[in-house]
Parts: sequence; structure tokens; C-alpha cells
Amino acid sequence: MGTIETAVEEQKGRMRKQAIAKRRTVNEAERAKAGERLAAATTQALRWFVTEPATTPATNPMANPFAKPTTGRTAKLPTTPITEASEGAIPNSAETTPQKQTEAAANNAAAINRDNEQPEQMRTISLSAGDTIAAYVSMGTEVPTLGLLDALVEHGLRVLVPRLGRGRDIGWSEYLGSRLLRDMPRTSRGGLRPSEPESEALGPDAIANAKIALIPAFAIDLDGTRLGRGGGWYDQALGCLPADALKIGVCWDWELIDGHDAVPREPHDIPVDAVLTPERIVWF
Repeated sequence: MGTIETAVEEQKGRMRKQAIAKRRTVNEAERAKAGERLAAATTQALRWFVTEPATTPATNPMANPFAKPTTGRTAKLPTTPITEASEGAIPNSAETTPQKQTEAAANNAAAINRDNEQPEQMRTISLSAGDTIAAYVSMGTEVPTLGLLDALVEHGLRVLVPRLGRGRDIGWSEYLGSRLLRDMPRTSRGGLRPSEPESEALGPDAIANAKIALIPAFAIDLDGTRLGRGGGWYDQALGCLPADALKIGVCWDWELIDGHDAVPREPHDIPVDAVLTPERIVWF
């Protein structure tokens, strides 16, 4: 590994450690609430998935969090105030003052009104029962995803989650509910491994027809560059997706960095199309 590559890996390592340290300040009650909000956002979005064709103008683009604006506008969950970013990161709404939240709510309402007056063409994913979604089972300090996975399954979607082999071996299994998950032993280096379904192990091409991929992240910047768990497993796995699949990074709200080139990027890194947090979804 060259000097530049080593420096990049060291920087990524520091960023992961900082992210984990902050995540550990979130107590279990807050973590559970965040998982509920993530599941609620998914359920809300799924109401629009099946019925809206790609060329239909939305009368209220803010109503569909998973509808991608073709103009590059940022879409946020309606319940989240839009605030001005400071100090290099988009702040968590809970950390803003009541005055700022009031001002942000007014700005948000004005933005929604403008959208209603001038509806724009929206790209909306059309999903049918049985369509494939690539997702993952959360672990450790990550935002809990079991509620999100259950919401997808309840809407008749086929949800695949990683089935890890040795090293970078890529595999998937169908998620059929949390009761059918089994805990996995730690890696040879002592790292955590996500729980895995007891269902059949599938190969890399299992996601070849996936419509959406939900991907864990420690940080994501405005270029869509994602700081992953390390090892490049997801970057390799995402190469098996169809070209038009939506790639959505999932992280805590404070891990969305309001800046470009903020996350070190390497040639093999695949950017995401959007970020999903317990507070909002932001499109690039």
C-alpha cells in the first residue's frame, strides 16, 4: 500500500473511531426511538412507491420522502425543521434552539408552498410485491433497522440482507423476520458481525434485480461519498446492483456532513444517491 493510500486509511480509521465514540453517547431509549422513526419514514414512503409513475408531477414533492427530485433539490421529512448548517455538520434538530426551530419551520412551510405552486417532475420508484430490496441488519451503535426491515416485508417486498463468508466473500439471505435471525460469533479480529437469517444462503447475483439498496455508513458528505465499516465489502457488493438501483446510505443525522470532499474517497468507492436518517432523507 502506497503512502497516499495509507494516509487515507488512517484518516478513515480516525473518523470511524470518532463516530463510534459519539454514537456511544446515545442511550438505549434514544436508540430505540430512532429505530421507530426510521421504520415510520419507510412506511410513509412505501405508500407512494407503487402507484406513481416516473413521469407524473407530484402535487406536493415533500409528501414522498423517497421520490427523487430531478433538479437536485433536497427533500426532507415533513416533520423535520430545515436549519442552516454550521461548523461543518448538519445539526440534529434536537440540538437547535426553540427560536431556530421556529424559524426553520417557517422556512420549511414556505418551501412546501413553493413546491405546491410549481410542481416539478419527480422520479419515483415503482415497486410491486416480490420486488427485491437489498438492506442490512444493524449492529452495535448503528441506527436500529429491524423495524425498517419489518415494514418492507409487511409491504410484500423481498428483503435481502448480507450473509457474510470469509474475507470479502459476498452473500445474501432473505429476511423473514427478526425471530428467524441468529447471532453470529465475532470475527477473527474480534469485530462485531450482524445477525443473519436462517434462510438459504444466496450468491452475489441475488441483488442483480434489486430496486433499492440500503447501506450502513459512519459518515456521508454532500458528494454522496460514504464512510463504511471498512474492508470494502459493500463497495464490492454494490457492483452487483443494476445501474438504475437507488443506493441510500443510512446513518445518524449528525453523520451527514454539510460539505464536499469531507469523506476521503478512493477509486473503488461507489457514491450513494441519498441519505436516510431517523430525522429525514436527503437526495444528492
